[in-house]
Amino acid sequence: MRRRSSPRADGQRHVHTVVAAVLACLVLASCTGTQEGEGGAVESSVPAASPTPEPTTAPLREAREGWKVFTDPSRLVSFELPEAWVVQPLQPEPGAYAPDSLHYAVRTPEGTTAAELHSGILTQEAPCPDADRTPYYVIGSEPLELTGQPPAATDIEPRFVIRLITGFRFFGSYGITDQVGGADALACSLSNTVQGSEALGRFSFGDLEVLAPKAPANTGPATVSFGTIGEAEAYYGTPEFASIRSMIQSVQIATDPPGQGG
Repeated sequence: MRRRSSPRADGQRHVHTVVAAVLACLVLASCTGTQEGEGGAVESSVPAASPTPEPTTAPLREAREGWKVFTDPSRLVSFELPEAWVVQPLQPEPGAYAPDSLHYAVRTPEGTTAAELHSGILTQEAPCPDADRTPYYVIGSEPLELTGQPPAATDIEPRFVIRLITGFRFFGSYGITDQVGGADALACSLSNTVQGSEALGRFSFGDLEVLAPKAPANTGPATVSFGTIGEAEAYYGTPEFASIRSMIQSVQIATDPPGQGG
């Protein structure tokens, strides 16, 4: 004869069944996440990471035969130079440049400084009374493609220039600029600087940051001057200077990341 179960036993079995069902539901929920309503999409408990824009750096490139590429450690600027030439760091003048700016000299095997590169230039343009203006001459002027992007709002597009300014002799200089010399071909000085990225700031790459006439007492062996414009044209037309010109024209700089100004 079949023995009937007691009401107490039936209640215990019912409780065990409910507890097992709840535990199974909890396990399932922990594996699949939280669902919103019937047929709702499963939400992940880990938010998706926002992509961070990488800062733009000077492009890596290969040098032409017989040349090499110099790039600063932060990849803000790069240029080509002959294989036998060297790039050496310089100690900047205190107060004239922004912190962490770049300062390098490019020297030939003979030890001659072919050009200097300086960034973060803070020097302001000096006043120029009309009585102090003197004639200047442009020996060469060629456009520069510093970044492959439209230039910033400056006087002119960046250019490589060779210019003379008149004093007791014709004083010469070469470099890069995005500023016109002066009205009516008269100026007190000529700036060899270009506005770069926010990280680079205003920078120069040439023999002088600013070309200005000097008094005889202030000239020395490093002063480049000529008796005539013809002498200057012959000097800047030599094969030796052609390498300097090609090096400076090869300079490329980093641009600001999207959303930042130059």
